[in-house]
Amino acid sequence: GAGAPAPDRETLDSGPPPYRLPVVGQLVTGMGEVNDGGVRSRGLTLVTQAGAQAVAPTAGRIAFAGPYRGYGQILIIDHGQGWTTLITGLHRVTAQVGESVRQGDPVGLTAAQGRPTVTIELRRNGRPVDIVPLVGLG
Repeated sequence: GAGAPAPDRETLDSGPPPYRLPVVGQLVTGMGEVNDGGVRSRGLTLVTQAGAQAVAPTAGRIAFAGPYRGYGQILIIDHGQGWTTLITGLHRVTAQVGESVRQGDPVGLTAAQGRPTVTIELRRNGRPVDIVPLVGLG
């Protein structure tokens, strides 16, 4: 036998950080669902109130904040231990790159009219993780 595998960091730390949804809204797309364009969702999409406040889902540091390609304003929060959150669909990002945030700190706003949709992706070392069990939606 080759003996026991060496423990890697994955088994030593405590799993996902305490997590909450960054916006209050109605879940319209769950992780792994395929949209009209045939693209499999890597996160959750929520319909929010117009002008809704988005908050940090858990503590971390703002890694990116601002416009990105076709996504409008996006926000990336680095939570450490390989965990990151990507939030897209915000109308305005109020957090600054490099800023440390605590869970619940305001980070942005949704559009002031219509039915804005916000998509949240949680990743561990670049791999999508399902948020639903973490926030008790499942």
